[in-house]
Amino acid sequence: MAGGNSGLTPRLIVVGDPGSELVREMVRLAREYEVEVVPCDDVYAAVAQVARSATRRVMIVGAVRELTKEEGRLFPVAAANAARCCCLIEKGTTMGRAALLAALRAGADIAGETRQVGAVLEDWLVGGRSDLRDLLDGDLRATPAELSALLGHETDA
Repeated sequence: MAGGNSGLTPRLIVVGDPGSELVREMVRLAREYEVEVVPCDDVYAAVAQVARSATRRVMIVGAVRELTKEEGRLFPVAAANAARCCCLIEKGTTMGRAALLAALRAGADIAGETRQVGAVLEDWLVGGRSDLRDLLDGDLRATPAELSALLGHETDA
């Protein structure tokens, strides 16, 4: 299932604590799909890895709160290098709406659970892509209840 530009193995850059469930699961999946995996402790290391991966297909995976640091500056770097991003929304962590909107506007895939990231990885490997960059701001608006549900907060319904 592996493939990529210039005949090189696709590269999966995983951002997060090396002992986290996300990183461990992505390393396992990368081995299963024969994709090179590069764990990065933070988004800054990931940006450097994107630059080093110019001749490869690249996918960046990490928690939304990590990938949207520095006002989401990772996303333009990823887009300039044709890298795909997948952001995991971790339950029980606080995240501003601006961070989620930055990820959506950048066309990043959003996953609510680690196992959903695996589906995004598989889709990426077969060449699928859902592009949200052409949507208007109005298309991205959600009600407060929808945002609360997406972020895992309880609502008074």
